[in-house]
Amino acid sequence: MRYIPIIALTSLLITSVGCKSFLPVTTTQTHTDWSEYHQLKNLAHHIHAGQTLEDIKALGVDVDKTKNIEVLTHLDVAKRFGLIGMKDPNLKIPDGVLKMISAAEKGRGYELVVENTLQKREGNFWKDFFGFKRIKRTTGWKFSILIITVEDKIHYVLHKGLPNINRLEIEKNPLGPFQKLNGYVLVDLIEDVVK
Repeated sequence: MRYIPIIALTSLLITSVGCKSFLPVTTTQTHTDWSEYHQLKNLAHHIHAGQTLEDIKALGVDVDKTKNIEVLTHLDVAKRFGLIGMKDPNLKIPDGVLKMISAAEKGRGYELVVENTLQKREGNFWKDFFGFKRIKRTTGWKFSILIITVEDKIHYVLHKGLPNINRLEIEKNPLGPFQKLNGYVLVDLIEDVVK
């Protein structure tokens, strides 16, 4: 009897607020210095071979202080360019990358990855909650700049980006919460019900 007010309040809350507001939302923002895709694209066009790490500090990129810069060794760079393992003979490796790999410990790679995305679940709350149908939409942008250096002098710059991410993922499970159950567990449940 004492649970009736709690159940009534919960029901009222669910019906008055709307079920869609209970679906999860995830925001990913990896950097605060650049809030727009075009700012990073413009930055990437101002970084080029021949500059030093000191030169790009004036552009706002300090490899020791800027957030979300991954420092790469010559082995990391070799792996990214497919130089470790089975090498494609048709693959042309940029000269700056080859210089960095030859310099070994004197070379470094720096990768700045900036992402600003919003991930929202859409659709029916109850279908989502019980796992029958989940709809996830991701929007936003992502940009990365790879800087290859030898003794703090830039030899190669590569950048890429996704200026307008709009990805929709739909996961359907006709059996809902039972979809992911192991076959043996399902057989055991049926046997328990039949007994």
